Parts: sequence; C-alpha cells; structure tokens
Amino acid sequence: MYKKLLIILNQMKPLRVMLSILALLLCVFVTPADTKAQYEGIYVITTLVLPALTPLIFLVLLLDALMNKVWKVDAVGSDIIKYRNIMRVDLLLATVIFILWIPYYIAIWN
Repeated sequence: MYKKLLIILNQMKPLRVMLSILALLLCVFVTPADTKAQYEGIYVITTLVLPALTPLIFLVLLLDALMNKVWKVDAVGSDIIKYRNIMRVDLLLATVIFILWIPYYIAIWN
C-alpha cells in the first residue's frame, strides 16, 4: 500500500499533489452543519473561507479527472496506468468531499 502511494505521488505533478493535499485538508476540517458564520478571529477560516473554497476544489478535482480521461485516450504503455491512477485519486477525493460536506450545504439551503 505504501509503495503504491509513493508510485502514484511520483506520477503526479506538484500542482496536482498540492490540489490533493488541499482536498484532504478540506476533508479534515469539515464545518459541522449547524455552525453559524463567525466574522472575526480564527473561526473565519472554518466558517467562511473553507465552505466557499470547497465547491471550487470539488469542481477542479472533477475537471482534472476529466482531463486525465481525455489524455488517457491518446496515451500508450505506462501512461495509461498513470492517467488512470490520477483519475481515480481525483474521483475518490471528490467523492469524499461530497459526502462530508453535503450536510453543511443542505443545512444552509434549508
């Protein structure tokens, strides 16, 4: 498992790694559904910045997965595996973000 993770990280470019790290941070710092917005202090980050950043990161992950699917069509050899692995990581992170953050957005809309 550790070797496979290292292989995938070696296949990813630095911007894609930073996107994945940011997505993981959004998964760790999920804002609870009943949280009220705070306009001062450190809570501005967790109640205003992260909820605004989450849909953007979610869509960028989906766009990256789509672009990897497009590049995989013309790829040969080990590049096919590389693009498939990156696409799986993107879709996994997008799914986790969706599952963890959807209660917050449902609470906002109601």
